[in-house]
Amino acid sequence: MDYLPICSSIAANLATFLDNLPYQHQSIINGNINGKAKHEIDCQASEIVRSCLADYPINLYLEGEHPKLNPHANYSIFVDPIDGTSNWLRQVGDPSFVMAIAAKSSDVTLGDLDFAYVQGLRSGDCYYGTQTAAYFQNAHSQDYTQIYCHSQVSLEDAIAYLRPGYHRAKEALSGSFPLWVCCRDIRSVDNSAMEFCEIARGAADFMVECRHLSDNYNLLAYPILKSAGGYLVDFRGNSLASLSLESEYIVDYVACGSGYLLREILHIIQRWEQNHEKSFRSFLGEIERENQVLGSQIA
Repeated sequence: MDYLPICSSIAANLATFLDNLPYQHQSIINGNINGKAKHEIDCQASEIVRSCLADYPINLYLEGEHPKLNPHANYSIFVDPIDGTSNWLRQVGDPSFVMAIAAKSSDVTLGDLDFAYVQGLRSGDCYYGTQTAAYFQNAHSQDYTQIYCHSQVSLEDAIAYLRPGYHRAKEALSGSFPLWVCCRDIRSVDNSAMEFCEIARGAADFMVECRHLSDNYNLLAYPILKSAGGYLVDFRGNSLASLSLESEYIVDYVACGSGYLLREILHIIQRWEQNHEKSFRSFLGEIERENQVLGSQIA
């Protein structure tokens, strides 16, 4: 099974589909980009993926859907057709097509993935990773370049993806507040796969997800990060390579390109959790209640 051309072909079909959708300017400014619009696009994108893979002996796992299992499968394929549908509808960030493949038909874990592919559906930038190497192709060039994480960096010089979105700022701040004031730069548009890839090529240094919101399909770019020298762990420092991929569930994590930086981050998070997180969460609750009172007075 030739992974790269299969992934590239599906991504091209998805990009064509999305490029032909009308820009919903009026819906955006009126606040009408809702769950129904997302669901319709995700369903159509999933159908494109199913059609492209229909003739292969695979177990197919599509984000948000029941798996399609083949008793003669030689491979398991995991796909998030559009990582960042909300961003696509708003025309922000770089929503991505994400596909990961394991040469196994059962009991597949994150560490079993042999290959992952990520393509920015707006930028056209492509990444892929095998068990041994990770590569990047800028949309304006023709050749893939092998990429590596920025392995020598301290927190004060680090570029971080810290994630307050989806009405979960309180959880994000409660779980990681010291990192917000200690790192050099903070960015995030909630396109997990693309952010993993940017850590893998040294354009960013780490990501912390602590909103109790992100599912395991947001980890499918792991082979790219790992092969570039990166790490994916829970808040106790345990590798997430043994996580099952055959069902969907919520997972918090740290993705990092540097072992030294990862140890620094985990030490800070664990110390914060032990000494300050509970009182800080109460403080945020007080702010929330005060804002509600103020809002009612203004209204």
